[in-house]
Amino acid sequence: MQANEGIKRQQRKLFWGEVLSFALLFFTLGAVVYFLYQQAVYNGVDTTLARQERSLKDGPAAAPGPLTPGQRPNSQNGASFRTNMVVFNAAGQIINAADLGQRYYAYFQNLELDKSAVGKKQVLTTTAGTFRTLLVHVPKSNLNPMYAGHYVLILQNIDAQLDGMNSFLRVLVATMIFFWLLALLFASVLARRAMRPIVKSWQRQQDFVADAAHELRAPLAVIQSQQEHLLTKPHDTVLNQSEAIATTLAESTRLQHLTTDLLTMAKADSNALTTDLQHYDLQIWPVSVLAPYKEIAAAQDRAFDTTLQATGEAVFDGDQLHQLLVILLDNAFKYTAAGDSIWVTTERQTKTWTLTVGNSGPSIPDADKKRIFDRFYRMDPSRNRETGGSGLGLAIADWIVTNHHGHIRVTDIHLQGAAFVVTLPLSGK
Repeated sequence: MQANEGIKRQQRKLFWGEVLSFALLFFTLGAVVYFLYQQAVYNGVDTTLARQERSLKDGPAAAPGPLTPGQRPNSQNGASFRTNMVVFNAAGQIINAADLGQRYYAYFQNLELDKSAVGKKQVLTTTAGTFRTLLVHVPKSNLNPMYAGHYVLILQNIDAQLDGMNSFLRVLVATMIFFWLLALLFASVLARRAMRPIVKSWQRQQDFVADAAHELRAPLAVIQSQQEHLLTKPHDTVLNQSEAIATTLAESTRLQHLTTDLLTMAKADSNALTTDLQHYDLQIWPVSVLAPYKEIAAAQDRAFDTTLQATGEAVFDGDQLHQLLVILLDNAFKYTAAGDSIWVTTERQTKTWTLTVGNSGPSIPDADKKRIFDRFYRMDPSRNRETGGSGLGLAIADWIVTNHHGHIRVTDIHLQGAAFVVTLPLSGK
């Protein structure tokens, strides 16, 4: 219960972390986009102001002539239709009221001259609208007496630009809100997906601990009961209690094998097992591993045959492949009886080589084939306990094959039997 709540709490942390990350990303992106758009708008306006400034400073200006049809008052010196120029004398008085006209003079008559603002671009709001302004001190060399030696305030109306920026901002905010809401859905999906391997790993760990505890409990219980029984017979000889002693030794051996397998799986899960890849001759390497099993098979009245057709060299970890072959052979001996056959074959393909361990014992049902490489899985628990199986051997075999970038599968043998087919790359990669 606590673990489940911990997983949910972690999932919530991931969700809100991703939501806040998306929100920060969208806010930053929106702010940058809006800032760049605003700068682009103002740069266009400032270009017009700079052009007017150069016209006033660099070139002689002719006296304003009569207005052309459609021209607004004070659109002198190439000023755009939305540009006005207010001329101040040194005392701060507007001296071009006539050029401004009665209407525009009414808008600008309250403007005050701020000599410290010369050369600075500013934003000014009046009853006539919002303007981008630039104050220019016109040199006395200007031929137009209206401007020469005076201060000219260039006003560029930016109402249209502001309306555009406001519209852009509304669209941008609406877009950000939409995508942020969409990000909520994505964050939920991503949080769940990110937690899947964690949940799977946690569940796998829980199952592993539970199964390991169960497997360890059985031999320990047998050992304890046998030792308690021996304590009730202090005067018996070893010969009289040989069965109890043999049972204790058998369970101790089983416990030792189980502990070794558990340590192997734990190291495999934590990537603590190192893989020492070496070049091995495919004709020579299997011989030393298979030699003891010929004697074991003969002693147990089983047929044991080897067909080593693979030639050349392959790259693999000799110790791990030795363990793999031992696991498959031990499994074959456990599931066969006197009179059955066990065989090992090797074959070479273009880039891979195949190791097959088969036996004529019972076939494996299709339902069991899907789970046979799961940890602690047994097709016949009672029989595995009799033979000392822990249910970890094939799981270790599967890990070894996967670690060598190969694959392992189990197939049926006609009429009866099963074969484990391991395919490995010759290069070890």
